Amino acid sequence: MSTRPLHRRLLATAAVLAMAVGTAACGANGAETTEDGKVVVRYQSSPGAVTLPEIAAELGYFEDVELKLVGETTGGPESLRALSTDQVDIANAFQGAIAKTISSGAPVKALIASYGSVGDVASPIVVRDDGSVNEARDLIGKKVALNTLGANSEAVLDTYLEQAGLTQEEIAQVTLVPLPSASLETSLRKKQVDAFFYSAALYPAVEARGGVKVLTTDIDVVGPYTGGSYALHEKFIEGQPEATEDFVQGVAKAFEWTQTHSVEEVREFVVGFLREQGRDDVIPAVQNWIGFGVPTVGGWLRDEDFTAWIDWLEKSGSVEAGSLELSDVYTNEFNPYADKGEFVPEFVAAKK
Repeated sequence: MSTRPLHRRLLATAAVLAMAVGTAACGANGAETTEDGKVVVRYQSSPGAVTLPEIAAELGYFEDVELKLVGETTGGPESLRALSTDQVDIANAFQGAIAKTISSGAPVKALIASYGSVGDVASPIVVRDDGSVNEARDLIGKKVALNTLGANSEAVLDTYLEQAGLTQEEIAQVTLVPLPSASLETSLRKKQVDAFFYSAALYPAVEARGGVKVLTTDIDVVGPYTGGSYALHEKFIEGQPEATEDFVQGVAKAFEWTQTHSVEEVREFVVGFLREQGRDDVIPAVQNWIGFGVPTVGGWLRDEDFTAWIDWLEKSGSVEAGSLELSDVYTNEFNPYADKGEFVPEFVAAKK
């Protein structure tokens, strides 16, 4: 995995972590409650997307908590900063970013999966089909656009380059360019960048416009995996154990519901409640949704969901080797599906 200089690799994450360490003591000391005694869980949505907690709430899977939308986030590092500074009660972030935050002293913990790649849900690295980039080595001296530095896409890219035999000096010559997701395709077509990492759901529309191809996908690089989790502050977990359990079981049930219903059924359901909420601007993006890509039924977490990325962090020098215990990073304590240990069919097939 890459040892790209820390100031280049984790530019966005560094600011998040500095803030997290300095304000960890100001985390969730309590929680707002509704008139009927439910604990209010503050969360951020993602642009053009619907979150699993929102689906859980709409399906009526929460009994003791009530969600409160407090804005949008553009990526995991920003979400973790909001959690560490007590602006929200949950963060949706890349496993490696969560581990890095914990290693820096912020008392947060991953409780349930949030996204991943399995089956048809595979995020590609996209290039122009003009022949300028045909393999990993062609990216040396080139620019690759990512929506967030120090997160899932960068970890997958670094792993891809290393697997292809690039030296650390060569990997360091691949320039990472953070750009909003909406600008990635345009930047590639205008030749401002040479490749970009994209979501599985949005790529078909890009492909239909022609002139591009897939260099590789995250599944090609690391296999089916859980890429991110919902993390809560330790003070919220300790102070509101019933609310924590209710939140996790509700999201777990929502996971199973999306995993056992067709893509069309989930889309129809989500579009319906978006219209009821007056969020018509999100509907076009939801029409492209093909799944959350998590390989475990109910979103329970595994050691291997974190160890590869902790190794990536250790090799970069951003986390001291052996300094992280997995028990400090995540727990399945609140997930009722963990004891079942079930996987989605696509993952089972992939393992054979």
